[in-house]
Formats: sequence, structure tokens, C-alpha cells
Amino acid sequence: MNRPKPTTLRRPSAAKPSAHPPPGDFIALGSKSQGSEPKAPAVLLKPASTGLPADRKRDTSSALPSSSGLSSLTKRPKLSTTPPVSALGRLADVAATDKRAISPSIKEPSVIPIEVSPAVLLDEIEAAESEGNDERIEGLLCGAVKQLKLNRAKPDITLYLSLMFLAKIKPNVFATEGIIEALCSLLRRDASINFKAKGNSLVSVLACNLLMAAYEDDENWPEIFVKVYIEDSLGERIWVDSSHCKNFVDNIQTAFGTKMPPKSMLLQVDTGRSGGDLSAGSSPHPSTPDEDDSQTELLIAEEKLSPEGDWQVMPRYEELSESVEDYVLDVLRDQLNRRQPMDNVSRNLLRLLTATCGYKEARLMAVQRLEMWLQNPKLTRPAQDLLMSMCMNCNTHGADDMEVISNLIKIRLKPKVLLNHYMLCVRELLNANKDNLATMVKLVIFNELSNARNPNNMQVLHTVLQHSPEQAPKFLAMVFQDLLTNKDDYLRASRALLREIIKQTKHEINFQSFCFGLMQERKETSYVDMEFKERFVIQVTDLLTVSMMLGITAQVKEAGIAWDKGEKKNLDILKSFQNQIASIQRDAVWWLHTVVPTISKVGAKDYVHCLHKVLFTEQPETYYKWDNWPPESDRNFFLRLCSEVPLLEDTLMRVLVIGLSRDLPLGPADAMELADHLVKRAAGVQSDAAELADGTKTDLEVLKVERIQLIDAVLNLCTYHHPENIQLPAGYQPPNLAISMLYWKAWLLLLVVAAFNPQKIGLAAWDGYPTLKMLMEMVMTNNYSYPPCTVADEDTKTEMISKELQMAQREKQDILAFESHLAAASTKQTITESNSLLLSQLTSLDPQGPPRRPPPQYQEQLKTLNQSLRLGHLLCRSRNPDFLLNIIQRQASSQSMPWLADLVQSSEGSLDVLPVQCLCEFLLHDAADENLPIEDDEEGESKEQRAKKRQRQQKQRQLLGRLQDLLLGPKADEQTTCEVLDYFLRRLSSSQVASRVLAMKGLSLVLTEGGLKDGDEREQPMEEDSADAELLPGYQWLLQDLPKLPLFDSVRGMTSTALQQAIHMETDPQTISAYLIYLSQHAPVEEQASHNDLALDVARLIVERSTIMNSMFAKHSTRPESNAVLSAFLTIFSAYIKRMRKTKEGEDLYSWSESQDQVFLRWTTGETATMHILVVHAMVILLTLGPPKGESDFYALLDIWFPDKKPLPTAFLVDTSEEALLLPDWLKLRMIRSEVSRLVDAALSDLEPQQLLLFVQSFGIPVSSMSKLLQYLDQAVSHDTDTLEENIMDKHYMAHLVEVQHERGATGGHTFHSLLSSTLPADRDASETSKAKVTVETPHSSVKMRAGSQLPEVGA
Repeated sequence: MNRPKPTTLRRPSAAKPSAHPPPGDFIALGSKSQGSEPKAPAVLLKPASTGLPADRKRDTSSALPSSSGLSSLTKRPKLSTTPPVSALGRLADVAATDKRAISPSIKEPSVIPIEVSPAVLLDEIEAAESEGNDERIEGLLCGAVKQLKLNRAKPDITLYLSLMFLAKIKPNVFATEGIIEALCSLLRRDASINFKAKGNSLVSVLACNLLMAAYEDDENWPEIFVKVYIEDSLGERIWVDSSHCKNFVDNIQTAFGTKMPPKSMLLQVDTGRSGGDLSAGSSPHPSTPDEDDSQTELLIAEEKLSPEGDWQVMPRYEELSESVEDYVLDVLRDQLNRRQPMDNVSRNLLRLLTATCGYKEARLMAVQRLEMWLQNPKLTRPAQDLLMSMCMNCNTHGADDMEVISNLIKIRLKPKVLLNHYMLCVRELLNANKDNLATMVKLVIFNELSNARNPNNMQVLHTVLQHSPEQAPKFLAMVFQDLLTNKDDYLRASRALLREIIKQTKHEINFQSFCFGLMQERKETSYVDMEFKERFVIQVTDLLTVSMMLGITAQVKEAGIAWDKGEKKNLDILKSFQNQIASIQRDAVWWLHTVVPTISKVGAKDYVHCLHKVLFTEQPETYYKWDNWPPESDRNFFLRLCSEVPLLEDTLMRVLVIGLSRDLPLGPADAMELADHLVKRAAGVQSDAAELADGTKTDLEVLKVERIQLIDAVLNLCTYHHPENIQLPAGYQPPNLAISMLYWKAWLLLLVVAAFNPQKIGLAAWDGYPTLKMLMEMVMTNNYSYPPCTVADEDTKTEMISKELQMAQREKQDILAFESHLAAASTKQTITESNSLLLSQLTSLDPQGPPRRPPPQYQEQLKTLNQSLRLGHLLCRSRNPDFLLNIIQRQASSQSMPWLADLVQSSEGSLDVLPVQCLCEFLLHDAADENLPIEDDEEGESKEQRAKKRQRQQKQRQLLGRLQDLLLGPKADEQTTCEVLDYFLRRLSSSQVASRVLAMKGLSLVLTEGGLKDGDEREQPMEEDSADAELLPGYQWLLQDLPKLPLFDSVRGMTSTALQQAIHMETDPQTISAYLIYLSQHAPVEEQASHNDLALDVARLIVERSTIMNSMFAKHSTRPESNAVLSAFLTIFSAYIKRMRKTKEGEDLYSWSESQDQVFLRWTTGETATMHILVVHAMVILLTLGPPKGESDFYALLDIWFPDKKPLPTAFLVDTSEEALLLPDWLKLRMIRSEVSRLVDAALSDLEPQQLLLFVQSFGIPVSSMSKLLQYLDQAVSHDTDTLEENIMDKHYMAHLVEVQHERGATGGHTFHSLLSSTLPADRDASETSKAKVTVETPHSSVKMRAGSQLPEVGA
């Protein structure tokens, strides 16, 4: 034996102490996984005497279960004692004879057996162990084996249970050469035993488990195990197939290194059996009497006493691997080379081959006969298992395995069941080694092209492509590359083969991976030394285009036809196909740019042809001239489907780089032409997508570009380079020039790209390239004049035109000078404007300079391009960045924007993509149209005009609904609410009446509908507003609806600011009245600064706009809103003065620059305030109007400024601290004209004589006030007659004036009249002359002022 272990007894290791088991059940030696065996109740194995003493002293009766204790296990109904007579007996004898011939090296046991009674076996062994007699132990065990051998049919129950127990506590005692030989003899078929004793596997199972127990921890097993395994494998397979010997068998099979298929993949599985088949028969093994009883007992014992978990499976024959391999292969050769009909090959041989497929020679031997075995109905199932095992173990990818794969591919199978199993095996073959994939693909294709073609090739290829969808197409492409390198032209055959592959694999191939594989650079010698390199490049290009067209499946075709009809059907399929073509084109351009130049220097014509061909811009016949595919019916449709695809950024950039490269044959002009065509073609796909029949949009990204470098790359193609052989004068710097035709084509190309990529390219163009920005504005406004209509200011337009003329002139001079230098170095010709060749062809290259006027033909191209590709709409729809909003805000209300209305009109329902400012402008535009008198023309309108009008009205309703939803809807947000209102409110302070009226109309449309929608529940708490709205019915939007906005608090400040500005521009008193009522109720005055602004703005209205004030509060006026407006004024100022009187003296309420108009006020009660002088004057003017009807703050304000019987507040200048004149004469005159007596008294107190004389000459003073004036004049006569007389210039006129006042009913002034009469001259002419000099003194008449009179006076 090869086993290097001593034949002496192995001592137990520390891991397995030689001790009695704990009381209770026995511990099994077999496998735990006996899934098919029935479990018996545990009570069956209870021994009669349980419990063994720890000191290992025991007697025979307690060491083993007594015969009486186990008698119940044997008392079972017996089966028939006469086995059935059949051919199995004869076959068994033949097999037994064969086994002897197969394994002559297996020796018979050499140890002299010592037979003892089974009941005392354990005691004898223990005694021999205590004496140290290893030979006796070996003899006793061999004697036990001999007894088992003699009683195979019905072994003694005590004997085998004793041996099992011994293996559990002392497994090492079985590990001697003699005992191994003895146990192995139990595993072999004994020819001396007659047929009746055949079939009981109990003894064999026991031997297997005893050997497993003995060698569980040993890494090197003896070769004899392999020999008995092969003997049983080829024979009856009594224990090889037994589930109870599985661990032992699995460990032996590690010698072969075979990866066994899992049971789920095996077709030949013995379920519920412990023995093996002898032949193809399926009848059960004949059993001897009591076989079932005894076997059941052992199995129950095994299962009940099983330790935790299975034994370990690990390599056991690493040291003997070569000798084992030689032995196994010899046996297999002997079996396969026998002269016997193929039908007589045993199934067991196929099973053995299945187990030994780990050997490459075994695989090679088996594969040569496998097809015949598969077609033999008797051997089909084991042959299928062999096929599976062979594929799973074909993992070396050596010459032998490649031969195996080659043979496997040639196998022809017709039955569907076999074919399906074959495909499963192909998958396992691909999993076995990553290199098998390439070999498999290559051999299948070569077989397909051979004369002995396998009809299953396409199905195999389909399976391969499904298994490796990414890698398989690449290897398939490499095979096609190999075909094209042949000396013979294989293009036609390759096209046909490729079409057949795609057809048979149902288009289940990754076309992109396949095409990328075709483009890979190969370093093999056959490629480096290739003879027809240019032909190879052209033919690969052709295969690429065929592959792209082959991607058109039936579903893609159907979707394309639906697309042509304008239907939205299977768009995802079509989009996926288009993206696939775009990706392949990107890879193809990369290949032509980087790989092709390294393969061969392809001619310029062929190179350009290849580039155009992969991009589907070549002539149609070049795609089908080889074999007339696609057929004529589909030809144009296929070509269009492949050409109308997105353009990827890499493709476009690489075309430009190829054009810029001096080493590649594509020139700059051709590159620009190609790039321009590709960009417009891709943009056209998007344009078609926007015009589907049902108005839906698609999200195809047909022209996505993010790299800003594209702009420079395109412009670089336009650059003019002078001939290199011409030397320019030293120090001369040639101007940057561009070829005009390419230059403007470049701008149009970039415009298209910018329209499709507003966030990156569009924004860069808008900010950094003025010419491109101008073109963008032109397409957005649909106005192609220069300067663009977005330049609102006439001065700016004039400046742009003059600057353009200057630049054109300078450009002309630079080009002529440049051409002169070129001519001086070559033709010596004098260059003038008339004979210049470059003048008409070149232009200045200054892309970031001022915008240039486009030539007329390019303006037309721009217009056509915008109409077909809708570039303006794309740019207008961009919200980030918002080009449209930028234009609107620049133009503001300076001019009408009809293009904006056209934009909204054609926005196809997508109002939400336009900025709200755009919608508001459209609303104003429509409101202006409605104001035009169109009723007279209605009869003469055509049906088309009426339809347009209805459509426009519908659009307006839709737009109005959108704006109201933004303001009042559930999704209203602060930003959109502010944007909508700001657009209208800013126009309320416009200098143009029409603009203001339109803004109010717009606000009324947007807000009033929403107010009505809210119902009655909101009107209840707004009684005051409702009353004001009734007084001013045209301003319900402002007084009633605006405060009801959900986000009113967000727009309060903005609205108030707009209205405060509007009251200075508005000329309609009713409108101003509405604004003032709103401001008194809703102006935000929480902040001191905003409160100051409100008070000052209203004060300026009162003081400076006297005409408006007179119109609103004239005595003969019957305006119903006058009371409400006066109350509003009083409310605003009452709140303001109360707040200001509460402020502390040290608070800084105004900035220094405003201080010159501020006064510091101090009341006698101690309150102080600082405010603008206009605010003070405005409040006094309000008081002169008298109290309004109803409740108001009039008397509160009157008590503050003119307290009853108390001094007035004093005023001081804030900047100089000098006392200021609080009530100038013009204001005192207003007070005197008032009907409020307290104001009159305050105005007349402390007046100088000259002031009295001034006021008495004024018109419009009520009788009561004039009476008081005359009384004050009487007092002045008695107090200071001289001063009074000095200031009277015309006593005759003055006397006549007093007389007139007396006639009006005034009292007093008699003393004054007497003074005048006493000094009147007798000359009547003087009186007439003085009458002619009567004038009405204005508030600005010069009178003597006090110290505070240097305050600036504000006219009434």
C-alpha cells in the first residue's frame, strides 16, 4: 500500500477520548442527511441497560444491549424467502468475475482473524488494550469482519452495534493495514456468495462508515479506497450510490478533482434507494429474508445517534494524485477500448465518467463517444449527466479542452428535450472558464461557415449571447474582424452571416457592444502584417452601418411608422433605438479619429466616405450596393430611421477636432459643413417631436452639449490662415480674420446648440458673445432687423449703427493692408478695393466684441431656421437662465412688445413654462386690443378671422385662469404672487395715461374674478371695504379683492410703495381717491421709515398738487367719495402724529441729508416731535377743509395743532436749532379762508400791521373771517397808527375795499375806515388810478418775517 502509516494500532487522540458514551442513546457513525429514509420513533433504540460507569468497569450484560432488550428490533414480519428469479443473477455473476479482472491489485486480508462471540467482543478488545496487545485487537476486529462477511444477508445485530460503538469511542483502532484490508473486502462483491445473499447493503454501509470514522481527520487516504470505489462504480454500485455512505464517497471523489453537478441538474437520480443499478433495468434489488428489518435497524441507529453535522469533505489524495489518475485513466481506457457493441456499454461506466470528468483525458475520451451515447435511448439520461459534468469541468482552456469544446459543438441533437439540456450545459461550459466564451463563439461561427454545418449553431449562439450579453458580442465582432482580414473578400458573406445571426437570435444582441468590438484595435501579427488594410477599414465601416440598420426590430419599425403619422406609440422603444444609434455613431467617429490612423493611412476620399457613411450622410446606394439589403420597400425608411437620431456631444466635438487636425483628411470647411448638417438634423428630430398629433411633448435629448469649449472649437474652424510659405514683414501683426461664409454658419450652428442647451452654452453665449446674444434675441422676438428690437432706446440704436459702420470701415482697411502684404510677398500686385480677392471672403474674427450686422442672406437663413426648428420658443421656455425675463425687464413699459403676444399665442398650452411677466404682458396686449372699436368690422370679417378671434379669446381665458391660479390657487407662492402684481403695479406710475389705464384693467381682470370666486363668506368682515368699493365701483379690485389674496401680507409693502409713487403721476381724482383710501387702510406702517415715506408722499400730494386737491374737495363738488378720502387723509396723519409725539427726543428718525427740511416741534404740554415741514403744512391744509361727515380724527388732529385757549407748538430747525416759522403767510391765508374758527383765530393772532393789510386785500375770505380781520385792523389803529399808515400805499383803494366788505356783511373796521377817510386827498383821479392798481396778493408776497422765515416755503 501507498499509505505511509505504521500498521500498529493508532492511539486515540485527545480530541476523541476513549471513554464510554453518556447514558442513553447510541451515537451514529453515518451521515445525518438520509432524506429518503423513514425516521422511526427514538424509543426503539433504548438499550435494556442504560448507564455505563465512568471508571470504564463494565460487565458483558451492561456493555451491550442484551439479546432480550433488542429482540423487539428483530421481531418483524418477514418478507418472502424466495427471491424472484430473473436475469439479474446471471448478470451479477458476470459482473463479479469482471471485477476480479479489473482490480487484481486488491489483496485479501493478511491478518489471522480471531473469532469470539459478538457479546464479548468489546470486553475482549478492552482486555487486549489493557495488556497492550495490538495484534490481538487487530485479530479480534478481523474476526468480527469475517463474521460479518459470512453473514452478509443477516449480520448479527450485536456485532454491528458493537463495532459502531467502538468506532465512536475508539475510531483509531480501525486504522491499521490489516483491518483496512478486511473492511475493504466487505466493500467488494464476493463471487463465492450465491445470488440469494446478494443485495443487502447493510454490511457495506457499515464498512464505509467505520472507515470514515477511522480516517476522518487524515488528509492522506490509501489508494485502496479509490480501487474499491471504481470496482463498485462499475459493478452494482451497492454503496457508491448509498446516501448513508455519501461522506465517504465524496471524500474519495476528491481524488478526481471533479466539480459534480448539483442534484437539481442531474437527470439520473436514485431516490429512496441505497444500492446501485447493475444495468439499464429499473427493478429493485432482490432482498434476502429480514433484510429490511436489519437494514432499518442500522439506519435508525445511524439517524438517532448521529453526531452534530456531517463529516468534513476535503482533498484526501493530494500526495497520490498522479498514481490515482494513472490508475483511473487505465481503467477507463480498458473499459472504453473493449470490443463490445455500443449498446452494451453500462450506464455505470457513464456514471463513472461523470465522476471522473475532473481529468482532462477523461473528458477527451468521453466527448468522442458522447453523441452516440446521447442518441442511445438506454443511455440518454446518464449521457446527459456526463455532458453536464464535462461542461462544468472544462476549465483549463488548454489544447485538450479546446478539442473537447470543438467536439461538443459538432454534436447534433434533434429532440427538444436533449437540445434544451444541451443549452444548459453550454451555459455551464461558459461559466467554467472565462476564456471558453471566445473559443466557443469562434468555433460556432467557423462551423456555421463550414460544409459540415451544425443546424444547432444559431441556437447555441443565441444561448451564448444571452449568457454574456456584454462580452459575447465583442468576441463575435472579433470573429468578423478575422473574416475580413482574409485574402478573399468576405464582406458579402459577412453581411449575410450577420443578418442571419440577428434574425435567428431574435435581435437579442447588444449592438453597441458588437460594433465597439468591430472597432477595437488588434495587435496580432495577422493584423499588423495585413495586406488589405484600407479594404479592412472600409468593410468594417460597412458592417457598422449594417449593424445599425439591423437594430430596427419589428417594434422599432412599428413605432417609426406611428411617429411618421404623428402618433405617440411605443415611443420608449423608438427612443431606445435612437440612443443606440447615436452611441454607435459616437464610437465610430472615435474609431475614425484615433484607431484608423494607426491601422493605415487611408486615402482622403475613402476616409471622408467612411466618416459620412457611419453618420448616415452618404449617398443611399452605398448602404445596399453589396447585396441589395435593406430591400427596396424598406430602404428609405431604414436609412431615415438611422439618420434622424440624437447627436451626442462627443460625436460633434470629435468631428470638429478632426476638422481642426492637420493630419486627418477632413478640411475645416468640410468639417463645418458636416457639423452644421448633423446639428440641424438632430434639432429637426426635436422639432418633429414637438409636433405630434395629440400635442404631447417628448423628452428626447437630441442635442445635449455641456462643454463650453464647443464655442471656441466651432469658431476656430472659421479662422483664416494665410499660406505658410509667405513671409510677412517683420513686426507686422496680421489681424484676426475669419472666412465670412464659415463665420456666419458657425454663429447659426452655435445658435441652434445654445437653444437646446440654455443652461450651459446658452448662458455662456448670452454673457460672453454679443453677436450670438443678438441672434438669440432676434429669434426670441421674431424680429430680424438690425439693431434688434430689444434695444428700446433710440440713442442706443443710433450709436450701434454708427459703431457698426466704423467697425466695417476699419475691417476693410485691415483686410486690404493684409492682402497687400501677401501680394507683396508673392505676386507684387498693388491691392485696391476693386481688385481685392479677400475683401468679400473675410471678416474680422472678434467673437467677444460688439455685435455685428448679419449679412442679408444669413438673416434670411436665420428666419428660416427659426421657423423650422422653433429656436425662439426653446430659448423663451428656458427659466434658468431666464432670457425672456431679461428682455422684458430691459424693455419694461417703454414700448409695446407684440412679439411677446405672438409667443404666448403659439405656446401650445404650455403657459406654465413662460414667466408670469410674459403672461401679464400678453394680458395687457389683449386688453389694449379690446379697447379698439371693432364692432363695425364684425360683419365684414371672414370665417378665418372669426376663428382666430375665438382662438385668441380662448387663449386669453386660459391665460387669465393661469394668472388667477398663481394668485389664488392652492399652489400660490410668494414669489409668483409678487411677480404678477409687481408687473402691473409698476405701470401705475407710468407717465403715459394709456399704460396706467391698461395696468388697472389688468389688475381688475386678474383680481376681480378671484374675488367673486371666493363667495360671500369673505365679504362679511370687510364691511368698511365694501362701503368704499360702493363709493368707487371701478376700484373694487383694489379696495375689496386685493386684500383678500391668500398671500396679501407678502405684497402689502410692494403695493403701498407702488401706490405712493402713483399718486404723484395719476391725473384722475377718482383713481387717486381710491389709492388714498387703500393706503389709509392697508399701508404697512410697522417700520418707522416706511411710515415716514407714507406721510411725506401724501403730504406732497396735498401741498404740491393743489389742482387735484381742489378738484377732490371743491365746495361745489358733488363727489360722493370726498368724505371718505378726507377721512382717509385724517386717518393717515392722525396715526402719524400720534406716533411721532411718542418718540423720544434723542431718537434719530431722519438721515443727515434730510435734516434741512425737518423741524423739531415742542408742545406746551411737554410732547415733542421731529418731522418734515411739508407734513406739518399738509395737516394744517387738511384742517382748513373742515370736518368730514361722520366719525373722523379731525378734532383730535385739531386739538394737537391748535389747542383751545393754549399756545401753538413751537418749531425749531433741526440743523441749526433756530426757531422756525411754522405757519408761513400763504398757509395763514388758507387758515383765514377756512370756516374753522379756531384756525382763523390762530392765523390772526400776533399779526403785524402789514400782514393784516395783506390778508384784507385777499379774495375768497369768508365774511366771518373778514369781520375778524377788520376788528384786528381797528385794534392796530389804536395801538400803532403810524406803522399802519406807513404800510398803506393807496388809502383810497383801501377805504373802498372796506366799504365793499361792509356791503358783503362784514362787521368792524370802522376805526380803520375813519383813519383812511380822514387822510384821503380830494383828487378823484388818484382814486381812479389806485383802482387800476388793485391786485390779488399771492401767498408769496414779500412781508416782513421773523427770525424763522429762512425756512423754505412750499407753494400751495
